[in-house]
Amino acid sequence: MPKTTVITRRQLLGAGAISLGGLAASCSHRGPVATAGPPPLFQEVASRAGINFQQSNGAVGKFYFIEETGSGCAFFDYNNDGLLDLVIVQCGPYPYTPVGSPEPHCALYRNNGDGTFTDVTDGSGLDTYLGYCQGVTVGDYDNDGYDDLFITAFGGNHLFHNELGSGKFVDVTVKCGLADDADGPRYGTSAAFGDYNNDGFLDLYVCCYCPWSIAANKTCQTPDGREDYCTPDVMPPATHRLYRNRGDGTFEDVSVASGIDRHKGHGLGVVFLDYDNDGKLDIFVANDLNITFLWHNNGDGTFTNVSEKAGCAYNNAGQEMSGMGIGLGDFDHSGQESLFVGNFSMQPNTLFKNLGNGQFLDVSNQANVAIPHMHYVTFGADFIDYDADGWLDLVTANGHVTMYIAETSPGITYREPRQLFHNNGNGTFSVVTDRLGALSVPMVSRGLAVGDYDNDGRLDFAVVNQNDPIHLYHNEVNNGNNAIILKTVGTKSNRNGFHAKLTLTAGALRLFSTVHSSSSYLSFSDSRVFFGLGKAAMAESLVIDWPSGIKETFYNMRAGSIYTLTEGHGITGQQAFSKRLATT
Repeated sequence: MPKTTVITRRQLLGAGAISLGGLAASCSHRGPVATAGPPPLFQEVASRAGINFQQSNGAVGKFYFIEETGSGCAFFDYNNDGLLDLVIVQCGPYPYTPVGSPEPHCALYRNNGDGTFTDVTDGSGLDTYLGYCQGVTVGDYDNDGYDDLFITAFGGNHLFHNELGSGKFVDVTVKCGLADDADGPRYGTSAAFGDYNNDGFLDLYVCCYCPWSIAANKTCQTPDGREDYCTPDVMPPATHRLYRNRGDGTFEDVSVASGIDRHKGHGLGVVFLDYDNDGKLDIFVANDLNITFLWHNNGDGTFTNVSEKAGCAYNNAGQEMSGMGIGLGDFDHSGQESLFVGNFSMQPNTLFKNLGNGQFLDVSNQANVAIPHMHYVTFGADFIDYDADGWLDLVTANGHVTMYIAETSPGITYREPRQLFHNNGNGTFSVVTDRLGALSVPMVSRGLAVGDYDNDGRLDFAVVNQNDPIHLYHNEVNNGNNAIILKTVGTKSNRNGFHAKLTLTAGALRLFSTVHSSSSYLSFSDSRVFFGLGKAAMAESLVIDWPSGIKETFYNMRAGSIYTLTEGHGITGQQAFSKRLATT
């Protein structure tokens, strides 16, 4: 196989990658160190919770390109018991040759409702080798009331139909028209469901990275001659895929007809959003060392990439980003959801503020999310109101891709800590450096998913670590703040209620969120809407605008509960938060 000298991304990006007023060059954030004092904000509880899963990228020293990107996980309620279950994606090895050892496969964990999980993978349909798996997304594509799974992989993607919450998932990929075509197996990464034509059925966008194969793999070298993973420029970008849901349980590939095939990119992250408030779902895609895509929905089944026009194509320095995970949320109480994009080391993480007029503004430096990141590579990322004060904070999962980076780039390491950014409520974030506990332990992290798995009114999260056990972080914050969680059920809209717009007023807080169908990296966070209320004991009003056009208003909803909102039928369920469990 051909060998080339590794060109670092810093060289590829040029001096502009560290031109933020010269600050990046002197960045000294090498990872927070836990200190004695109050208990950590989050406890790592995976093993105690019964989750014993170790991700493997299957590396055997050949430095296959697909081994860099890792895998993700998803919080979702597969059996409709009101508790978040967890699916974890397994990668390697590739190619897999049975030699008497157990098949590598994904895992399904059922939530027991007492802070623990049971491994129910056996017999679920996920207990078999599915190729070199990468990402997972969740959605009820046939509106039968049970969430289905779409798993991306090199070697073929997979759509699994949920058999009415029984714990059985049936692979319906071929039957539903989602099998790879004559182009051969694609390198699928993140994917997202979203009803772009608003017909009540979830369509599907699939990011593809590059047309990789073992035969096309290149082995690169460090300057001193050691083999290492190559940078993205050695492989051409790929055409992504958009599938329209026909409403009969099958999908049609509309990548060409929609215009999605007109641009190629090393796709790694994707979210559906209505960025310009025209009532039509658009699509934002983070590409690795390519221009981002902001696919504007033209309303006639076609899309146009307007990222340059909208101001979110590049970072502040005019550089193409190494875009990976995406966070979507109204971090500044503007009533508009902005975009956070995870990036490579020596490139700033990027916060694109939604100005509400179809334009975005890069406020990364002003918001203080750029410089503290500069020594890290951010894959998983999401907004999380971890202290329930009504202001969206940020959590990132970091880990490098170049094994020997510490020897060539002082201050940068292969294994990296997670990062937590506290929202100060004034458009800025502060890096949390104390009470981090296991968050500060360096890992090679990839996928991240957020969700309140024990329904105690505090957001938790899971992180998939490369060649290490998964981490489950239980939220230990006990500051007396209140919250409300809202589960949406569509009737005329898609069954999940994805993309419904919610506006809540609680005292001085005016909060806005959509029901997200995607976020982070290769992962799926709980789609229930979490509103931190601070000290407010109730929400005076909640307005929900459903995708169908139905609008409903609710008054005086008390904090401390999970409400089920069914389109056209109001509040159809209410469950009090569970008692907070001791984890120490």
